[in-house]
Amino acid sequence: MSAGIRDQTTAGPYRTGTVAIVGRPNVGKSTLLNGLIGFKLSAVSPKPQTTRHRILGVLTDENYQVAFLDTPGLPCNLDDELNRRLLVRLGEAVKEADLVVMMVEPRPPADLELRLIGQLKRSGKPCLLAINKIDVVRKPDLLPVIDAYNGLYPYLEIVPVSALKNEGVDYLLPAIVKHLPEGEPAFPADELTDRTERFLAGEMVREQVFHAYAQEVPYAVAVEIEQFREGSEEHGGKDHIRAILYVERESQKAILIGKGGQLLKKVGTRARQQIEEVTGRPVYLELWVKVYPRWRKDKAFLHRIGY
Repeated sequence: MSAGIRDQTTAGPYRTGTVAIVGRPNVGKSTLLNGLIGFKLSAVSPKPQTTRHRILGVLTDENYQVAFLDTPGLPCNLDDELNRRLLVRLGEAVKEADLVVMMVEPRPPADLELRLIGQLKRSGKPCLLAINKIDVVRKPDLLPVIDAYNGLYPYLEIVPVSALKNEGVDYLLPAIVKHLPEGEPAFPADELTDRTERFLAGEMVREQVFHAYAQEVPYAVAVEIEQFREGSEEHGGKDHIRAILYVERESQKAILIGKGGQLLKKVGTRARQQIEEVTGRPVYLELWVKVYPRWRKDKAFLHRIGY
């Protein structure tokens, strides 16, 4: 499977390394990762904190291999076990990385950015700054943003981009590659991720929940793939996937299902279409909703479903 954006790097030493993409929730990290590798790996929605996992996406070229790590947005608070685990995942990705790309919005740094910069200073990791969403501001308005960040961390480079519009990414990728160490590729040339189809199916279901529902419901939903069976004879040779959607209250269950089950059916249809695009196989998708009170605070449950 081919990658999306390829840099015409001139012949030279092969460069390879791990790059963590970090930033506040909803800054565009997942959109950037998906665009860079040309494949839908990370869940994307207009709502913050859609990403809950560390997602690996591998981009391989004849002159380089970059292992990108999409990370959860820096949590605004640590009032439940889920947010505390998201913070741990973020820290693990920064520790693992050879290089960090810090993504920010085109405005001066706020508390979350300052907290993240503090974490970068403690790690001592080399870092590029990507100012995202430049398609929504005038170019002169970027100058004070660049000035505000310049004195806060010794960024290797500052690159304005629009991950959504794919603007500036062709400058960001070469900047990343040239700051990676020389070495041999760590992954086969055709490998895009270490995540399984089972995992990606769960993320696609959860993404559609974020798109379909408002307010607190998406944040109260956890998805567990209870069954993933390829080529099920029972379902005419289609892959059989059964997903359990956990919520914390009966009222959330009623909202999730919708009148006559129509909202949940809509989520299932869109998720199934996405899964089929990724796997290249027909899918029979079942969605079930269960109530699990206070699951975001339950360590054993979070461990069971992979958080």
